[in-house]
Amino acid sequence: MNAPTQEMQAQAILEQAGLKVQPLSWRTGSQVDGLDLTRSEDISESTIEALWQLLGERGILLFRQQQLDHDQHLNFTRRFGPLAKTGLLGRHAPPGYPDLFKVTNIKTDGKRSETENAAQQWHSDQSFMPVPARASLLRCVHAPAFGGDTMFANMYQACEALSDGLRATLGSMRAFHSLFSSRTLAGTGRRPFSSVKEGELEELSGTFHPVLRRHEDSGRLALYVSEQMVDHFEGWTVAESAPLLDYLFQLSARPAHTYRHRWAPGDIIFWDNRCAMHYAPIDYDFDALDLPENRRLMFRSTLA
Repeated sequence: MNAPTQEMQAQAILEQAGLKVQPLSWRTGSQVDGLDLTRSEDISESTIEALWQLLGERGILLFRQQQLDHDQHLNFTRRFGPLAKTGLLGRHAPPGYPDLFKVTNIKTDGKRSETENAAQQWHSDQSFMPVPARASLLRCVHAPAFGGDTMFANMYQACEALSDGLRATLGSMRAFHSLFSSRTLAGTGRRPFSSVKEGELEELSGTFHPVLRRHEDSGRLALYVSEQMVDHFEGWTVAESAPLLDYLFQLSARPAHTYRHRWAPGDIIFWDNRCAMHYAPIDYDFDALDLPENRRLMFRSTLA
């Protein structure tokens, strides 16, 4: 008999605690039912450890019908470790909660939100930092009547889909990740987060990371490049890098490697940035954001 995998072990612990765990797709994501996240202090340490282990294997966890306030959201996130800090968080935080990042298309004083389409390209959160974010937790308050989805890509699968020869070649390569990559500027026609001050540019300008990343908890290899953040390979020009990067981006986003989530208020998705990318397509009437049925409001916490 084969030895139980880390995923099977984690699921068994959660089910022994009275929780129901079911897959969201073939290889990506699990829905966990039976937890009240408003009382995260009552969740046992063994359950927290099993959730973290399952997250590292499946890439994302979904918790439904969770009506959390900001404090409860942060309390649950902190059960998994310290929160991330970047200059971008506080600028788009709700008053009094600098550790939350507000993602919304709702206007304020008639002005459009800078985060209305912040995830319009595939990316992994804060990969432009020397020490990227480990994981993120996004809570849905309002979702459009149609669309407003988020897509996730399983980067373990993308790595496994590489030929042996290409995997060996990529194993020694590094890529430059930047919030202001040439691909982002070309794709959107404008600099993301245009309110970033000049003094913050150095912190956010970018850094090199391995193209194939060894996940610290699962021990598995994941492809670690993204359309939004990666500009070029170390020692290569942007033009030289483009053909190979295009192939890797297309490989990552193959339907078999992805999960598409249809949001409902009260949904919380917890994703592991080390093995999953995400992307929010404009799949609803973005020209009519003032209509109530198109409102989208989310709050994200991020683990350092």
